[in-house]
Amino acid sequence: MEHFINNGDGFIQITCYFCFEPFEVNLEVSSESFFKNSEIIDCAICCNPNKIDYEVEENCISNLLVTNGND
Repeated sequence: MEHFINNGDGFIQITCYFCFEPFEVNLEVSSESFFKNSEIIDCAICCNPNKIDYEVEENCISNLLVTNGND
């Protein structure tokens, strides 16, 4: 599980899988009680693709994993 910072404004700060720099992403958090989702988001610093797998429980991100988005 990755460490992430929830800024409270809908954005999450994660660390890039490639350059290890922090950047913010906006992940979908719906009103469903539980769901899993994956997104590919390019790093704002180095532009490499980060695959973000996450779980949402009761409108909060409970688990988050950042991996290589090139796979």
